[in-house]
Amino acid sequence: MHTVIFGAGAVGGYFGGKLARAGFPVTFLVRKRRFEQLKNRGLIISSFHGDFTINPHLVVESKEIENPELVILALKNYHLEEALPQLEVLISNGATILPLLNGVQHMDTLTDRFGEENILGGVCYIESTLNEEGNIVQTSPMHDIVFGSLREGQSEFTSKIVNMLKKSELNVLQTDNIISEMWKKFILLTTLSGITSATRQPIGVARNDLVTRALLVDFIHEIYQIAITHKVPLPEDTVERIIKKVEDLPPAMTSSMHRDLEKGLPIEVESLQGYVLELANKHEIQIPVSRAIYSLLHPFLNGTPQLQ
Repeated sequence: MHTVIFGAGAVGGYFGGKLARAGFPVTFLVRKRRFEQLKNRGLIISSFHGDFTINPHLVVESKEIENPELVILALKNYHLEEALPQLEVLISNGATILPLLNGVQHMDTLTDRFGEENILGGVCYIESTLNEEGNIVQTSPMHDIVFGSLREGQSEFTSKIVNMLKKSELNVLQTDNIISEMWKKFILLTTLSGITSATRQPIGVARNDLVTRALLVDFIHEIYQIAITHKVPLPEDTVERIIKKVEDLPPAMTSSMHRDLEKGLPIEVESLQGYVLELANKHEIQIPVSRAIYSLLHPFLNGTPQLQ
């Protein structure tokens, strides 16, 4: 299966690198600056599961790609809009999109424009970042992909994806309840990123402080209530399961939002905490914790603010 990795950052670069290393045909669709960086140095991955380097097949325009079958979309949410024309070309040439973006809001954007038949649902669990040289550093056992179809009739195609990911030594789970799985991840990620970014500390700090831990629990409850009101099919024990996941995280674990904040980069606050506020306003639900976290992070939306 010819896979296009749209974005060779910390997430897409890692998964694409694993696929290419296993011998599958992979094309990396990247921006010009990343193209030059990877062309000159190769894709260098330092991983909990073993270090490796590949010489990736790189393009900067989707029209250069022949016979794309699967597109793993691994961009920041704030880059999605500008990526839509490139995605349109890939879909017109036969590709199906597997988005691994943070959050859930992007699914409406993709399905409204391209139709459910061309989009899969997906989430990933991975702790990875780019270092100053542009190399990928993956630092925990997690390198998991959970995905599924939005409609029936794609079982043969999705089985091929499962087989490919397993042969690439990645953890993969195919599910018939992908929207539920995406929302579970959304609640976990939105609260984890919000609390680690607001405190400027890894999760262990918030977890070990009784006051901040109580705030985190309230944060989880707020987003769960919004999801239920929004008619997301979540099990009744969702909050307890997410709290258990937070408790089981390594104390030094943080979020990509926290890392981006420390680097002075733009953060995905609008597509995570901001989307929570959007739904809360729609359903007229009071969410004081979510609103406070969003307000604290909003000045850093476009990176470190410049004082005038």
